[in-house]
Amino acid sequence: MSGTDEGTGVLLMGYGSPANAADLPEYLAEVLGGHRPSEEMVREYERRYDLIGWSPQMRILRSLRAKLEARLAREGRPVPVYLGTKHWTPHIADEIPKAAEAGVSRLVAVPVSPYASTWILQPYERAIAEGRRRSTRPIEVELRSGWHLNPAWLGYWKEAITHALGAAPPGTVVLLSAHSLPERMRRLGDPYPELVQATARSVAELAGLARWEFTFQSAGNTTEPWLGPDVTERIVAWKDRGQTDQLIAPIGFVFEHLEVLYDLDTVVRAFSEERGVAYRRVPMPNDDDRLVAALAQVVAAPPAPPRSDPAATGG
Repeated sequence: MSGTDEGTGVLLMGYGSPANAADLPEYLAEVLGGHRPSEEMVREYERRYDLIGWSPQMRILRSLRAKLEARLAREGRPVPVYLGTKHWTPHIADEIPKAAEAGVSRLVAVPVSPYASTWILQPYERAIAEGRRRSTRPIEVELRSGWHLNPAWLGYWKEAITHALGAAPPGTVVLLSAHSLPERMRRLGDPYPELVQATARSVAELAGLARWEFTFQSAGNTTEPWLGPDVTERIVAWKDRGQTDQLIAPIGFVFEHLEVLYDLDTVVRAFSEERGVAYRRVPMPNDDDRLVAALAQVVAAPPAPPRSDPAATGG
């Protein structure tokens, strides 16, 4: 993309979150693919959101959108940046027709998640296809993903972990965590486990970590097996070795939301402290300028070849 690209825009894409309890039933129905959530499920998620003061996700995404648009303009690429989410509002499928009506003929669509996982990308691909179908004007949409080794992204984690370790006891072990997936996704060829582990290795090398381990977290409450080891298993394993000084760095996520503020800061914190392990977590990138720089570099990069999808039937 260059500053001479007339008719070009950017679509920043995130997961989405409800604003309040009134939104929760419809939001959960979207997450569940149109299935209505039980009253028990709604109450449980309302409890979780209440505990964290509701999610800052949409505020962060709106800030990222504005900062990305401003940065691109400063770099000589004055293009409009739209924000769309796959669950809740503003929906990706609604934003694409709006962009077309505004005169945009080509959108560069970038997920905020840096991991080019089938599990992550397929809902975005479906939403993009639906948005193009709804549009009364022709519009091309190029999906760009897979920036998990971007230097600015890795640099954020290097500096954040190094800073956090500076305030922690010497010898603190670092647990680098990412969201778990059902094990069947690995069997179906989803590259996600390798992508997040490659990020972990790169961050550990850049930060010069002597004691670290990669873990998963936030496994779903289902009967099928999920990828491990879970972060709680490793907290106990290190504690049993006499290592009670631990630091969690959730490199699988980009900003604070339910899986960080509840799953880690509430559930894992209680789990750790009950076992005599002090809970420490590295701050999230949120709308940090280094994250904005990474997104701008993805937007400015040459078009990528079509994505090979060996797990296309694994939806």
